[in-house]
Amino acid sequence: MKAIKSSFLDICFLDLAKAASATVGRVIHDNAMQGNGFMISDKLFLTNNHIINDLEKVKRSIVEFDYEMDLKLKTKKTTKFRFAPEDFLITNSKEDLDFTIIAVGNRISGNKRLSDFGFCPIKESKNTHILGQCINIIQHPRNYYKKIALRNNILIAQSDEVLHYYASTFAGSSGSPVFNDKFEPIGLHHSGRAHRIAFNQEGKIGPQEIKEGIRISAIVKQIKLEKNKLPEKQRLLIDTALNYPFSQPSLSRK
Repeated sequence: MKAIKSSFLDICFLDLAKAASATVGRVIHDNAMQGNGFMISDKLFLTNNHIINDLEKVKRSIVEFDYEMDLKLKTKKTTKFRFAPEDFLITNSKEDLDFTIIAVGNRISGNKRLSDFGFCPIKESKNTHILGQCINIIQHPRNYYKKIALRNNILIAQSDEVLHYYASTFAGSSGSPVFNDKFEPIGLHHSGRAHRIAFNQEGKIGPQEIKEGIRISAIVKQIKLEKNKLPEKQRLLIDTALNYPFSQPSLSRK
């Protein structure tokens, strides 16, 4: 009889998932959801460039946390914040790495503090995933309450800039963090189809009918190239975000 591959996970996987989930918010522009993002420090939020890309759009956008169901399948009370581009804003074209990092500002509704949601540090390390492993994506697909895609999600191919994977995502999933099983962010989901070439375990070009995320390591590398152009206060904010001594969700450390 053929052996069945173990799918056991340590039960702390669930605690890590919950801590990671808290960091994920949905971006709302003119009362319509645009996509997702997640906190990468106690002040900074990472999303796609095609979700937030200019100051005029930022002025009419907010981020909302806790748009999800509780254990009784009742809607939780959400907390909303304005963005603070005057404190920090860096963006990279959707034709390139498709990311925006922006500071979160004052609370406009809800009872929670920004610190209550924690953050997921981002790292340049390239050895936080291997092809063939499962991935986990926390998201608001089609403006639904927050969901987690755990099943049938496989990392298939990669390049220096992107990850290609089979996963459950819909329109509206852009900006969602792609996690490994330690809930370290390894990618920023940005498309329901492949835009670039990536290579599988055999070194061959992977399938093109597949989902695509920008590698976190590529985003961090690009930030490091650009950060010295920033004013000192902004440089300090991004240096803090890039130099945490841990790699898993901050709330998992409490």
